[in-house]
Amino acid sequence: MFGTVMIFSASVPDTAGVAGLGEYSVLIRQLIYVMLGTAGLLIAMRIDYHRLAAYAFHAMVAILLVLAALVFVPGVGTTVYGAKAWIIVGPFSVQPSELAKLVMIIYMATWFAGKGAKVRTFSSGLAQFTLLIGLLVALLMLEPDLGTATLVVTVGVAMFFVAGAHLVHFAGFVMAGGAGFLAMALSASYRRDRLLLFLNPDGDLQNLGWQLYQARLALGSGGLFGVGLGASRQKFSWLPAAHNDAIFAVIGEELGLIGCAFVIGMFIAVGYRGYRIAMKAPDAFGTLLAVGVTTWLIFQAAYNIGGVTLAIPFTGIPLPFISAGGSSLIVAMTAVGVLLNISRQTLSQTELHPRAVSETRRYEGPLPPPGNPPRSHPRRAYRPSVSRHHEEAGAPFDRSVVDDEQPQHTAPWRIEPDPWTRR
Repeated sequence: MFGTVMIFSASVPDTAGVAGLGEYSVLIRQLIYVMLGTAGLLIAMRIDYHRLAAYAFHAMVAILLVLAALVFVPGVGTTVYGAKAWIIVGPFSVQPSELAKLVMIIYMATWFAGKGAKVRTFSSGLAQFTLLIGLLVALLMLEPDLGTATLVVTVGVAMFFVAGAHLVHFAGFVMAGGAGFLAMALSASYRRDRLLLFLNPDGDLQNLGWQLYQARLALGSGGLFGVGLGASRQKFSWLPAAHNDAIFAVIGEELGLIGCAFVIGMFIAVGYRGYRIAMKAPDAFGTLLAVGVTTWLIFQAAYNIGGVTLAIPFTGIPLPFISAGGSSLIVAMTAVGVLLNISRQTLSQTELHPRAVSETRRYEGPLPPPGNPPRSHPRRAYRPSVSRHHEEAGAPFDRSVVDDEQPQHTAPWRIEPDPWTRR
């Protein structure tokens, strides 16, 4: 809702002279994207996220083929802002790299969860992870799209770490990745100029530095409370891409430091809730999926805000949920739907802390089968025996069936084994 309001405010100067809908054209198109994104969110929220694993490999192969077709097949992709990253479908444009983020997260969560402890080995862990990330980044850099490639690596590294990567392998990958990023940034003249612009923002105000200079003017003009909603002056043909990548500068001018702090606070809240969902997910697949989606959203916001404020080099990446764009909004809202589905299956406090079971509810399920069940979550290092829960709850039990010395899962007992542990 906040993003739609700011898009309408920032886009009015560019659409006021357009025939037909005029100043409302961008707003109406964005509202269509919001409805499509809301539909994707509601559908994803109601589909068990475990079902996504069955289609992860096929979706990953399909998105790699689409990205390859954009680069190598003439006539498939359309160049916009210097990157051949769009497919034009009638009046709408589709950016496959936005969908590639979500597909990569689902595939990596499936892949890491299936490998288990093997992810710590070189051949099954670091080598295969590097091959997959390298292939995806290579296709993105051929568009070229340095911002999306950087974000993909960030999300992949976060998931690799949470999956249990060997620290030596992880440190080596990070150092090699940093060197590779620097090499890619210096290999092309326009990327090298962006790095030089970051080091000296006032060095080229008439060309590459124009947008960032106008963004700084907008942020500085806003002061503490801003000049008022809709009253921005820099958006009138001064600030390029005012309703796209540079919309945070318009927020700073119209709503001031208070408005900027509000936006940053919303993303901090998304990060806190997302990682909380990851910590309480019922299995490793859910944990990795939640970590990937949350890292994607908050780091993309950080890269956009950091680029506009010159805290980091500007990469031209949209601000999630706020910048104009159909592909970014629809895919991001669908990803949030997946996150909400994981949240609906998170472990309750009594499941996380089994000693409180006898104080909060009475055990009504059947006795567990003999032996220890498969451990479906890495954080379940200790479980009190089921027989002790029976004693505390006053329920009958048979000691010949349950070994009181062995840690057991808490009631109610789940007969179905965890598919990821079984695999």
